[in-house]
Amino acid sequence: MAGGADSVREIASEEPPGPQPFRYPLAQTFTEPDWRRLPGYRNTTRSEWESARWQRLHSVKDVSGLRAVFGELLADDLAEDIAQDVLQRATMPMLVPPQMLNTMGELDLRNDPVRRYMLPALSERCKEFPSHPYAMRDSLHEAEMWAVEGLTHRYPTKVLAEIVATCPQYCGHCTRMDLVGPSTAQVDKYAFRTRWAEREQAILDYLKDSPGVRDVVVSGGDIANVPVARLEAFVMALLDIEHIRDIRLASKSLVALPQHFLQPEVLEAMRRLGRRSQERGVNLALHTHANHANQVTPLVARATAHLLDFQFRDVRNQAVLLRGVNATADDLLALSFRLADDARITPYYIYMLSLIHI
Repeated sequence: MAGGADSVREIASEEPPGPQPFRYPLAQTFTEPDWRRLPGYRNTTRSEWESARWQRLHSVKDVSGLRAVFGELLADDLAEDIAQDVLQRATMPMLVPPQMLNTMGELDLRNDPVRRYMLPALSERCKEFPSHPYAMRDSLHEAEMWAVEGLTHRYPTKVLAEIVATCPQYCGHCTRMDLVGPSTAQVDKYAFRTRWAEREQAILDYLKDSPGVRDVVVSGGDIANVPVARLEAFVMALLDIEHIRDIRLASKSLVALPQHFLQPEVLEAMRRLGRRSQERGVNLALHTHANHANQVTPLVARATAHLLDFQFRDVRNQAVLLRGVNATADDLLALSFRLADDARITPYYIYMLSLIHI
């Protein structure tokens, strides 16, 4: 029997190993792209670049802003293609922070994956079905499931608290395009009817009276657009509700605007929330949203490291499968390894695109 086993091993060893389908480690080095390579940021200092306020003030809101950043690197035909998409198809306004623009490959913007989903061009839309035949404004029916305004109670033990209707950046595939962001030429957005203080109290009162709820997602919009003192007070109030065991904060800005999470006042608030969650034995996590490996940079890793040091259970990534962005196995593996190896972010969900109107 032993001799037979050895023979099997010898025969197997004669066959050369086949080529591996994916190259690891990643060939691309993990560095912050030099923003000074872009004409519009040539004179931007490091202290300016790492300032959340500077990033917000210099976010691009229209095609003329894109031209100011990329100069001649933005071809006229692509600029016009993007402008026509804004006029004819976009469900979200253009708003892209410099941090996100800096992760785009300026030498081939037409085919760059980050540009394709943050700044879509009209010619890239499916001509036969610009929107899926069954698409609708609120594809997840969240507003129909509001227990109180802004609080979706879809699953028995979980709720979604939408506490803000804006973001520091807008994605065209947003499932909450019905409520989030200013109106566009295609979509007149709905708005909250109640003020924040009234809405917050109604949410907290409902949760106090709902002992079956153990898991709260705090989202929007993006929590990075909530004044940090207000966000901290709301999450602290959630932590005071005895039956709540999981709290998840949702913010794409950890990736798109990591400078926000590196501000001293934000770091101190996150530290206090982490400490309180540990005292109460509650799992506190942050969910972010990167769709391509190029978006994950050392600044993102630095911000994530603080959250993990503050005893957040984990930081997870929720990606959306998008043609021309991450629709190949290599793209998804590269994203997953970049997140896990370099930023200590757990690759979590990869969603199919929801049926929203575009």
